[in-house]
Amino acid sequence: MTRILLSALIFVAACDSSGGTGDVDASVPPGDGHTASGDGGPTDGTTSNQLHSTLTTTCAATLQGRAIVNENGNLGIAFTEHDSPYTFLGSVQFELPDGYTGAVPDPEMWDGSSARRVVAMTTKSYDLHGNHCWFNGATPSGGSISITSYHPLQGIVKATFNALQLRSCAGAEVCTVSGSIETTGEGVFE
Repeated sequence: MTRILLSALIFVAACDSSGGTGDVDASVPPGDGHTASGDGGPTDGTTSNQLHSTLTTTCAATLQGRAIVNENGNLGIAFTEHDSPYTFLGSVQFELPDGYTGAVPDPEMWDGSSARRVVAMTTKSYDLHGNHCWFNGATPSGGSISITSYHPLQGIVKATFNALQLRSCAGAEVCTVSGSIETTGEGVFE
């Protein structure tokens, strides 16, 4: 599952062809949380697609800046530097039901009929952390997530992380994610 999530994310980032022509607010450096406009928005003067992230982590992942939002089995949001070569900074992926609030249980305990509950995050070194990486009966000591809007096929999520703990899939490191993220569609957001 680790390689599939990471491969899907890299594939999305490498294959996106929408070009990213949104305006960049140079006065707000990446990592400070800001709203960015993206491609594919209406041309009739109404609001275009947007992304706003205040997500912070306790590990080497930046979940703010230029972003690529795409649905590929789950809703993935990859963050890169604003300029070429668009160095990867981090990503977050969701597979949660709309309106979900609470701790995120181990998805391997899934019963096969209810909605899966998966949250994963990748650092800039491509280290994957997730709620599916708690091995040998270990569990997070706290944290939760609240999903107030989730429509992955349209690239829409509105989520708040409250010190959600995600464990490294390759080691014992625990990464805590806090803050909020909101997207209004798929695309590249400058």
